[in-house]
Amino acid sequence: MPNVKNSAEWIDILRPTKKDLELLKKRFRIHPVIIEELKGPSARSRVEAYKNYLYLIYYFPVYDPEEETSRRTEIDFLITKNTVITVHYEPLEVLTVFKTKATDDSLKLAYRLIEALLHFQERQLHHIREKVEAIGKELFKDKEREVLKRISRLKRDISEYRIIVGHQGPILKSLLTKCTPFEDFKYAEPYLNDLIGDHIKIVVQLNDCHETISDFESTNEQLMNLKINDVMKTFTILSFLTFPFMLIAALFGMNTRGIPVANLENSFWIVLGFMAAAMVALIIYFKKKGWF
Repeated sequence: MPNVKNSAEWIDILRPTKKDLELLKKRFRIHPVIIEELKGPSARSRVEAYKNYLYLIYYFPVYDPEEETSRRTEIDFLITKNTVITVHYEPLEVLTVFKTKATDDSLKLAYRLIEALLHFQERQLHHIREKVEAIGKELFKDKEREVLKRISRLKRDISEYRIIVGHQGPILKSLLTKCTPFEDFKYAEPYLNDLIGDHIKIVVQLNDCHETISDFESTNEQLMNLKINDVMKTFTILSFLTFPFMLIAALFGMNTRGIPVANLENSFWIVLGFMAAAMVALIIYFKKKGWF
C-alpha cells in the first residue's frame, strides 16, 4: 500500500438534490448516465469501472420491525483516487457512527465503509438467532399453532435476508475484478478478499439459521400430526362405542311384528341394558387391544 500523506475525503449524500448531482458532475466528472441514475434507487446492483473512478451499487438488508422482515436498502459508491462518495435514499444508522481515519486512502476508506455495512448485517442477524432460539424453547409445550405462525414469519424474514445477501457475493467478486486492473487500486486484492470472507461468514450463519428453523418446522408438524391422529382416534372410538346404541335403537324402532321383548313390561330397560352391555364389551375389547 502506498504512503498517503492526507486522508481521503468522504462525501455522504442523503437523498441527492439537483444541486448535489450538479456538484458531482462538475467536480468529479461523473458520467451523465450515472448522474441520472443517482436520482433514485437503482433496479439492480452492479460495479462499473470508468477512467477516473469506480461506481458500485450495493444492497444490504435492514430489519423492519413493523413488517417483521428484512428489506433491501441501497447505498451507491463513487470511488475516485482521493475521494469516496456515498449516496443513499434513507438515513442509515451505520453511517451516522462511522468515522474516517487520517491514514485512509480512498480504497481503504471504501473498504472500511463496506466492512462496516457487513458488520452491521451480522449484528442484524442477532434478531434472527434470538427468534430461532425462542421458537426452540416453545416446542413440546402444546403451542403448535402459535409456533407455526412464528416459524412462518421467521422463514419469510430469513428468505428475504438470503435473497438480499445472496447478491453481495458476486458484487464483491466483481469489485475485485474491476479494482485490480485499475491503476490507482492495484493493491486492492487483500482488502476485497477480506470483505468476501466477511460475507461468507454471514452466509454461513444465515444458512445455519435456515436449517435450524426448517428442523423446528418439521418437528412442529410432527407434533401437530400426532395431535390430529389422537383426535381422529378418539372420534373413531366414539363412533364405534355409539354404534350399538344406534343399531339396537334402529332394530327396536322398526314398525314390525315379532320384535323380541317389545311387549314386555320392562322392555325399555331391557333394551337399554343390551346397549350398555354392548358398550361395555366394546370398551373391554378396545382396552385389550391397547387402543385406549
